Amino acid sequence: MAKGRQAEGEDISLFPFLSVLACVIGTLAMVIATIAVQSLDNDAVDAAMEYQKKEKELQAETAALEQLRDQLKKREEQIKRENSSEQKKLEDAKKKLAELLAKLEETQNKLQNISIEGPKVNVAALTEEVGAMEEELKGRREEIAQLTKVIAERKLPPKEAENSILPGGSGVGFKPSFIECDDGRVVIHEDGKTIPVRTAELNTNPDFAKMLDKVKGQKDGTLVFLIRDDGLSTYNTARNYANAKGVKNGKLPVIGDGRVDLSYFTKQAKNS
Repeated sequence: MAKGRQAEGEDISLFPFLSVLACVIGTLAMVIATIAVQSLDNDAVDAAMEYQKKEKELQAETAALEQLRDQLKKREEQIKRENSSEQKKLEDAKKKLAELLAKLEETQNKLQNISIEGPKVNVAALTEEVGAMEEELKGRREEIAQLTKVIAERKLPPKEAENSILPGGSGVGFKPSFIECDDGRVVIHEDGKTIPVRTAELNTNPDFAKMLDKVKGQKDGTLVFLIRDDGLSTYNTARNYANAKGVKNGKLPVIGDGRVDLSYFTKQAKNS
């Protein structure tokens, strides 16, 4: 019986050892957990700091991008304004060019409608006519001088001077119609009547147009311009209109300021 009790008293209890082991394990677990938590917090902090840094950089880049966009928008608006101004200048230049071309074309058309070459003139006949005119003029001057002398002796009032128009050469082969060219006007002689027409109104005057049509319609019709000393410019204008209408025409100078006398041709017309 004694041996049995001794054997029972020598048994070793493992509970304290297990208790200590459990404490050690718990402590190690806590240490590991603490280290893990600390390591996790450091990574999160670093990540947060890196995020904030990147966020600031992104904000700065975004602001710079917006600034560039604003500058680009302003530049585009400036270019549009400049292009609009240049486009307007270009359109104005094109418009002026079109107007100039239209005026040039109109002028060219007018020049084409005006015959540069006048009617063909027989030089020999014209020379003969001029010689006859000079002889007639010489005789008229002598007659005027004699009449002036007689008037002075008799103390009579002088009558209006006249310029008689006579044909040169044979004076045969044409039917003359007369237009007198004065300063700033023409005077149409027809059927013993005179019709004055201002030079500026020749292109619209019905009497002048009627005379041109009449001469053109005659078989041997010729329009004779009687040119006064100051009527050369008027003659050039009237002749251009006659040439444009295809009217055969010629010219005779009128010396002095006296009234034109066409009685010779009036008599010839009655006798014919």
